[in-house]
Amino acid sequence: IREFFPNYIAELTHFAESKAQIGLGHSYSRAKVKFNVNRDDNMVIQTISLLDQMDKDINTFSMRIKEWFSYHFPELARLVPESANFIKLVNIIRSRDHLTEVAIEEIEEVIQDH
Repeated sequence: IREFFPNYIAELTHFAESKAQIGLGHSYSRAKVKFNVNRDDNMVIQTISLLDQMDKDINTFSMRIKEWFSYHFPELARLVPESANFIKLVNIIRSRDHLTEVAIEEIEEVIQDH
């Protein structure tokens, strides 16, 4: 890659290339130090990182569900602002055309928990 890299980017000077290589080396070293398997607290660090990522993903998915389902049932987002209850209701309702008495009772239970 180093040999042919200047052929791909004509504007790249030798100085910029060496600066980029140094930056890449520093980044690689930081990653190696951060994820050193010999550290005792490595599992804790990875668990916290995983929990943070899962929290972000759940937040993103709940926002998307709220956005998409609001096209079909826009007033539900105002009635149920909490994401967990909103998703429970979406799972029960699915479509206004197919609401049954049993589904309405389940909706009442979710709203009462709210």
